[in-house]
Amino acid sequence: MKIKTIFLIFFMGSCALVYSQADFIYDSKGRRDPFLPLVSKEGYIINRETEILASDMNLEGIIYDPRGKSLAIINGTVLKIGDTIGNYSIIEIEKNKVTLSWGNEKIILELKQEGK
Repeated sequence: MKIKTIFLIFFMGSCALVYSQADFIYDSKGRRDPFLPLVSKEGYIINRETEILASDMNLEGIIYDPRGKSLAIINGTVLKIGDTIGNYSIIEIEKNKVTLSWGNEKIILELKQEGK
């Protein structure tokens, strides 16, 4: 994340704003950006993990609703159609599988059968 610096200079009770063109790169050291919200305006948790690979995703459960309000549990996060996990968007939730897309790439996560 690039951060531009702004310096305030105080001279005998007055203040002047000096703008520097120096660019700094913020190193988060693997931590989340503290200025990004954790919850959307609608009250849903925002998942900002962008480093998730398709092979890292584990479909843990599906709450299927034929009227289109189905939910999927992927890596412990409850998601609905239109939500994102990493760079992937959920485009379809069926009884036993979830379809995600990222650009032209589509992946299908299937529920594992018990005992298999």
